[in-house]
Amino acid sequence: MRYLSFVLFAVLALPAHAQISSGMSERLCLAASQESAFGALVDDLIESEELALTSGEQVLSLSCQDGSSVLEKMVLARQAENLEYAVIDLGLNLTASRVALHGQTLPLKEALQRLGEQGDSDVQDFVQSYLSDLSDEDFNPNLRVSLK
Repeated sequence: MRYLSFVLFAVLALPAHAQISSGMSERLCLAASQESAFGALVDDLIESEELALTSGEQVLSLSCQDGSSVLEKMVLARQAENLEYAVIDLGLNLTASRVALHGQTLPLKEALQRLGEQGDSDVQDFVQSYLSDLSDEDFNPNLRVSLK
């Protein structure tokens, strides 16, 4: 019973920065499709404790004003650096991490594949290349940690 009380108290005591405000959501949506803007913004938000380092799935799943998600904006704009930051630096995993896309919650890899299928040939090539890079230990150091 003590353990349950402690866990309940710990959950209730979580910092408020775990919530993403609409203003922050708008900034993240805008940064997602601007070259090199996403990582800098997320770093600032994490440093100011407005965003948790572990919120990658939540951030990529954010719904933007135009109905797309942050992930969708990155992929359609072919923003490799922003996507790399979101996936690698925020510690996401292609198969274990789940994101919202068009009303469904999918593994990150499947969401990327669907976006590639729905995009033009440039987007398709971008997704294929990116998925290939993410499977490479030299490109994605998270693989070295998770495989050992």
